[in-house]
Amino acid sequence: MDKEYEQAKQEEETENYEFFNGFGGFAGEGREYEILLEGNNKPPVPWINVVSNNTFGFQISESGAGFTWSINSRENKITPWSNDPVSDKASEAIYILDEMTGEVMTPMSLGRSDRGIYRVRHGFGYSRFLHEEALIGQELTVFTPLDESLKIWNLKLTNRSDKVKYLSLTYYVEWVMGTGREHTNPYILTSYDNEHECLYAKNIYTMNFQNIYSYLFASETVVGYTGDRQEFLGQRSSIRSPRGAEVKLSCNTGVCYDSCGAIQVSVVMQPGECKEVLFGLGQNRSLNEIYKIRDKYREGGAVQKEFDRVKAYWDGLLGTVQVKTKDRAVDILVNGWLLYQTVSCRIQARAGFYQCGGAYGYRDQLQDSLSLLFADPGILRRQILIACSRQFEEGDVQHWWHPPMGIGVRTRITDDLLWLPYCTAAYVRSTGDTAILKEPVSYIKGPVLREDQQDVMFVPETSERLESVYEHCKKAIDRTCFGEHGLPLMGGGDWNDGMNEVGMMGKGESVWLAWFLYTVLNDFIPLCYQEGDGAYGVELEEKRGALLQSIEENAWDGEWYLRAFYDDGSKLGSKENDECRIDSISQSWSVISKGARKERAETAMQSAWRYLVREEDALSLLLTPPFNKTSKNPGYIKNYIPGIRENGGQYTHAAVWLAIATSMLHDYNMAATLFTILNPIYITQSRKDVLKYEKEPYVMTADISLSPPYTGRGGWSWYTGSAGWMYQGLLSWFLGIRKEGNELVIDPATPASFGDFSIEYKYGGSFYEISVESRSKGMLTTETITVDDRLIQGNRVPLQDDGKRHRIIV
Repeated sequence: MDKEYEQAKQEEETENYEFFNGFGGFAGEGREYEILLEGNNKPPVPWINVVSNNTFGFQISESGAGFTWSINSRENKITPWSNDPVSDKASEAIYILDEMTGEVMTPMSLGRSDRGIYRVRHGFGYSRFLHEEALIGQELTVFTPLDESLKIWNLKLTNRSDKVKYLSLTYYVEWVMGTGREHTNPYILTSYDNEHECLYAKNIYTMNFQNIYSYLFASETVVGYTGDRQEFLGQRSSIRSPRGAEVKLSCNTGVCYDSCGAIQVSVVMQPGECKEVLFGLGQNRSLNEIYKIRDKYREGGAVQKEFDRVKAYWDGLLGTVQVKTKDRAVDILVNGWLLYQTVSCRIQARAGFYQCGGAYGYRDQLQDSLSLLFADPGILRRQILIACSRQFEEGDVQHWWHPPMGIGVRTRITDDLLWLPYCTAAYVRSTGDTAILKEPVSYIKGPVLREDQQDVMFVPETSERLESVYEHCKKAIDRTCFGEHGLPLMGGGDWNDGMNEVGMMGKGESVWLAWFLYTVLNDFIPLCYQEGDGAYGVELEEKRGALLQSIEENAWDGEWYLRAFYDDGSKLGSKENDECRIDSISQSWSVISKGARKERAETAMQSAWRYLVREEDALSLLLTPPFNKTSKNPGYIKNYIPGIRENGGQYTHAAVWLAIATSMLHDYNMAATLFTILNPIYITQSRKDVLKYEKEPYVMTADISLSPPYTGRGGWSWYTGSAGWMYQGLLSWFLGIRKEGNELVIDPATPASFGDFSIEYKYGGSFYEISVESRSKGMLTTETITVDDRLIQGNRVPLQDDGKRHRIIV
């Protein structure tokens, strides 16, 4: 009976899934992704969730494995990060012992396949594990409060039997308290506070995170604990079936152990009774704060209240813009997952399963924040100010740096600094907030690179020099130097860090960087006049004119634009090359910059389509053919196998740029095709698709391989800037909704087959409903718009924050 009931329940569940592929599907109107684990049926690699607030977070896979961090996800891991996709070994777990039968259960699978069905739901800001075993219903919700350095495991148990259940629950973690357990383990001191029932761990030999306590607590009375990992795991040394979950723990803590933290509580449950037990894992400098947090969460209702706050935060942020189209996969991505990936993983955690960064990348988080111009422009504002504070007095910047210490790397990479004026101009254009230009921010200072140095890592000092954001932007623009073809020098790499040898001698030039600089100048010139800096504006206009002339005279290769010139003046990305004959980003930015002549831009994009887009494999390649035997050395890009990552695979970030450029050219069908092949939901529609692609269907991957036998395999997922760009591409260019000051610009690039669609936009207290209609009639021109039954000429709608509902018909 029990088996049949389970089967019926499961069939009913899967019926409600969207895009179910044999391993999982979207649930809860696309706001959750549910993974079904039964027997050996599990995703080919771990499918994770990244949950974070501004200073704390964790990642968790469908097996329950993952890691927790505080302040900096690389430098201050609380528990171990594993990027082993085969074993996906857990370092934190909860165990349930039935004291009458001696049976041990876990609410998450931990990779075991012999315990019946586990259902795992990844949502925005939480993950949930559902399981039933030995007539005990288990529902585990794991989340992080909005503004506390705490991870909450809330376990809801239901006694479905007709007998009283006597249960012993154990919560176990392995400590790191630094970068890696192998370095920190000898120096971890554990202790237990009887009065407050907290188990503490402290790294007594650390430079950057001194006098900081990691701690465990429970909502029930603690009856046993240990800081000794050998005692807990026992002879078998297995986290799947540890000895410590079956016996009462010894209450040993101290130093010189192979360290862990484990606490035990006892629970008695009547037949039919439901009970919630909470375990907390946190980190704090103040013991008083720890006591307060522990007391707060031992009170009834506190967990639910905090969980509701988390859900309300994400609902608010992700609900600012909601789209409704006939393409459900577009809706699911745009209405939640792309921005969630960008904020939770890229901006806050800065870590994923395949890369544990912890650092800020100068260009990375600026670009990520661009995608929040609708939902929360304050995030971009904050990132612009952070970026200014990582600029050297000379105008160059730290390529990446680790908060809070500030240690980072000074390089010769040439595009980093230009993202500052690019993003500042985008922010001012979208928000109308010109006050940011006057915000004073200090520089940093430190050793300048010697001629023979490509990069150097150090902790810079804060400079006494304080200048406005506007001056910081000018310094970045003026830092760009030019070569003999009148194009910007490539330096140590120009967005494609792997091309670090092209201009290493200081003579190589970048065509992509020329288009990017042209875009920056275009966007920044209006700010010069606005700030009363007309002379500089005129200077930039002259620079812009000369730059465009140099590009068109020297960089056109007949059917597409070159990628670069090597130090010796030879071409890269030319029909004369055997390898890397054409590169995607020079073509896409010829359009995005609005600089290229119309017929050249169209020809260049057609060439990109012909040589780089492989519809049958659903791939949009970065360059072709890959580097392999070329006598020239472009840089470490050659270290990748041909067709992998930047070396001729799909580099998704650039593939989205190509899709945006196509939308800007109003090549509707090509735009739709490119955005469709980039959509992970379409890449993972069947079991077979998933086994090929492997990665999560609900987030973007950084890259996809071209080379057999790995054709179509996703590279690293979650921690990629392609999520933010995909959001901008779909919303602002494909569906065509952009905000400029207090106006909405409506300029869709959807094909007739895409049909009508609507967008709901919360603007302050007002609510705008935009309907794009009669789309099936072919050509798309937005000449008149109806706003609240009034006809408006053109495609710009004035926005009013008047607390009312407004209806726009396009």
